[in-house]
Amino acid sequence: MTPEQMEIIKRARQRKIIADARARMKPETGVVEQGMSGVNEGIALTLGAPVDLMTCALNLGARGINAITGSEIPQIESPVGGSDTMRSMLKPTISETEPQTAQQRYARRIGQEVGATAIPGGVFARGAASPAKAIAGMGASAVGAGVGGQTSREIAPESDAADLIASLLGGGSVVAERRSMRPGPKAPSLDDLKSQSAAGYDSVRESGARLTPQSSSDLAASIEDQFGQLPATRRLNPKAAIAAEEIAGDMRTSPPTISEVDEARCWIGQNVAGSREAGERRLGAMMKGKIDDHLDNLSPADVTGTNRSDEVVATLKDAREKAHRVHKSQIFEAEDTGAIEKGLRRAATTGTGGNEINAIRQNVRRVLKSPKIRRGFKGHELQAMRDIADGTPTQNAMRLLGRLAPTSGALPLDAGAGGAGIAASTGNPLFMPPSGVGMVAKGIGERSTRKQVDALGELIRNGAPLPKKGMSDIERRITEALLSAQAIQATPQLDGVKADIAKALARWIDCKEQALRLTT
Repeated sequence: MTPEQMEIIKRARQRKIIADARARMKPETGVVEQGMSGVNEGIALTLGAPVDLMTCALNLGARGINAITGSEIPQIESPVGGSDTMRSMLKPTISETEPQTAQQRYARRIGQEVGATAIPGGVFARGAASPAKAIAGMGASAVGAGVGGQTSREIAPESDAADLIASLLGGGSVVAERRSMRPGPKAPSLDDLKSQSAAGYDSVRESGARLTPQSSSDLAASIEDQFGQLPATRRLNPKAAIAAEEIAGDMRTSPPTISEVDEARCWIGQNVAGSREAGERRLGAMMKGKIDDHLDNLSPADVTGTNRSDEVVATLKDAREKAHRVHKSQIFEAEDTGAIEKGLRRAATTGTGGNEINAIRQNVRRVLKSPKIRRGFKGHELQAMRDIADGTPTQNAMRLLGRLAPTSGALPLDAGAGGAGIAASTGNPLFMPPSGVGMVAKGIGERSTRKQVDALGELIRNGAPLPKKGMSDIERRITEALLSAQAIQATPQLDGVKADIAKALARWIDCKEQALRLTT
């Protein structure tokens, strides 16, 4: 061998000797050892937390007194029963060797989170509907907190605040994921509302409840009052006059059952309010409205023939309210006559389907502009309609860009075809993007509008805005365990920002509603 080759071999051997010596000097450790050490450290912190927190309070008080009086009350260090004491007791199970790799650092940190969560987690799991699921969720949250906290240490080793924030985010991600996968509140379907309303009317009919003579007489008078004082009104509107005379006369002679009153209301709606004559139609609508008002304002004192008047009146009002929701919902959602369905059909008749958003908005505006149709809709329902008709800034921008889509009409179609031909002949793809952008924008705008329409349907069928999806019992318990673990681990280093955060967390642990707001 040449002298150069001999020198290379010599240096390689020297490097190997040095590496072997360093390996012998470095204590051996592993992921499992570091992980279990972390678990025991977390348990020690938990067991010593009450004493540590009390010591923290005493030391803070002493600092205040020293600052005011100039005295020198010493700080309590390593109190008996604190985390240092507990760590000493568990010392045989805690490795003194520092983690040597990133995997070992993550293992030890995750172990610390699991250990710190174990005891408070067991407390919070008591009384849960499914303790096993609660404990599993807390374990997953502890792992997430460990990963988040150690990641922050890898990036910013000296930042306690970043560590705590990252731990909360990592542990809270488990709660967020569970919450996102859990379906939120849903409005009843149209079929459900119809069934519930029909069942309510059946119950009222079977009860045999009827109006009292006084209530029946009051209703008869209100129906006849719609004709005013001029006899000519009756002569000019004979159908309405005959209907009022017959119905009011029967009511005075024999008070009707509640079901018979509702049947009279439906009959007037079909045979008088549905007349082709404007005068008859107007009087029929007024008579029908008076019956509606009477039934809406019915009280148990107005009902006889049953010993459960309160229940009958409540059932009637619930059935009528659900029937009203069905009627309002059908204005938009009926397959053949609904405003939305009409808009979609009209868009399809253009041959391209390119004006779906316009068609939907136009039909919603028709509802808003008609005093007769919009009567009975609540304020938040009308506002949801206005939002659809006006569109959001993003929807309007997508609608404008959507005009470039080939499906939006003949000119965009010809332009798209021409661009494709030029792109193919020149090999330049820049001639294609406008059509592609238009297609994407059009799809986004249509999906967004349909989402608004679906939300409007849910709003009407539910009768009120749907409640926001809150935290489940298990998610709340996981959050409480996470906050407890973070407060426990912050306790031994109560300086500066971390001290403030730890004290805040300690207060949050005792208040479930504040913990709920923190996570959501």
